[in-house]
Amino acid sequence: MTTIYILDDDAQQVDLLLEFVNAINLSASGFTEAHLFIKHEIFNHDIVILDLNMPGMDGIEVMRKLHSQNSLPTYILISGFDDRVLHSAKQFADAKKITVDGTFTKPVDIQKFIFHVNKLHQKLNLRPNENTEDLDEIFPTVADNKGPSPYELKVALKEHQLTLHYQPQLDMKTGGLNGFEALVRWQHPEQGLLLPKKFIALAESNNIISELTSEVVQLVARDYFEFQKSGIHQRISINLSNLELLDLSLPEKLFSHFTEKDISPDAIVIELTETVLSASVSNSLDVLNRLRMKGFSLSIDDFGTGYSSLVQLYQAPFTELKIDQNFVANMTKDDEAASIVKICILLAKELKMKSIAEGVETQEAWTALQNLGCDVAQGYLISKPMPVKACCDWVKAKQLTINSLSSNI
Repeated sequence: MTTIYILDDDAQQVDLLLEFVNAINLSASGFTEAHLFIKHEIFNHDIVILDLNMPGMDGIEVMRKLHSQNSLPTYILISGFDDRVLHSAKQFADAKKITVDGTFTKPVDIQKFIFHVNKLHQKLNLRPNENTEDLDEIFPTVADNKGPSPYELKVALKEHQLTLHYQPQLDMKTGGLNGFEALVRWQHPEQGLLLPKKFIALAESNNIISELTSEVVQLVARDYFEFQKSGIHQRISINLSNLELLDLSLPEKLFSHFTEKDISPDAIVIELTETVLSASVSNSLDVLNRLRMKGFSLSIDDFGTGYSSLVQLYQAPFTELKIDQNFVANMTKDDEAASIVKICILLAKELKMKSIAEGVETQEAWTALQNLGCDVAQGYLISKPMPVKACCDWVKAKQLTINSLSSNI
């Protein structure tokens, strides 16, 4: 059964909220000191009504402390600060995979508060007591904690255990196919299919990233002709580690590899994250400019999440701007996320770049992006990433309706 806790340094506020919670036939416990509260055993199905601004230990510290103890209740945040503080606190919680179900500014609107608490309590008690969502990420298994070793990755490269999945991108005006993003996977013999977050950092920290990039490029060239055989003539986007930009010979290597296989560089888009210029500005700009001059398109990925976004756009010859999926996912329920998406699209247009929205998962998001003039969409609403053969089948199945997808996805 769900237990409700109220934590606020103002005793009168605690008493008031307790009274209103009791009025709807729910029981709650109140605390005015955070250090006493966190000594209690808080379960994942519990509700914590939490004041952010408290002396000694504030609300952010409370959430962080409980999170470190693998205690993940659902929070309702309350603050006397403005909405920006509550919004930022929720972003912190989202980043930590801490559930915040609502926020209230003081003085609390009691009617809305009671309705919200009652609805949340009902929702939590209709599901199992244990929060089993995303357990692999919240409580990694021993095997996940251990992770693959550098030796295993080297063996994987030698034995060609890496594979590529492709996620289609659609033109938001015509609904036509705009291209594919190639996403690397590792078919581990014991741990199954591993996503990039399980091994890219491993490759970077053990100087294996160049070998991994070479393998990905080989796979892209192979799969490009699979698409061609199926009559699919589209560009493929490849993600490169920013460490690769330290290699001044990279443009020549990529150009030679693709042209020797009769693949024009204009069929390839190189995607890089916003930290692209952080290590060495001169070397990075050297490589990026020569990649463009050799015919490759350049995409700045996860735009809006870095600290020097505008500097990147000013200095480097990018042709595409990919809007980070977190902004896209929240744009229909968060006005600030929607504003950021709108600004990104306008910025792309001003700089004569193509705007691509990642993580489009709902028709509502599609429509909002379309109304804002976004050029291209990518996400689970359209399709999940697929192996090349499945991707070809998907395109064939959609061929007759491909131009009307924008209205009936």
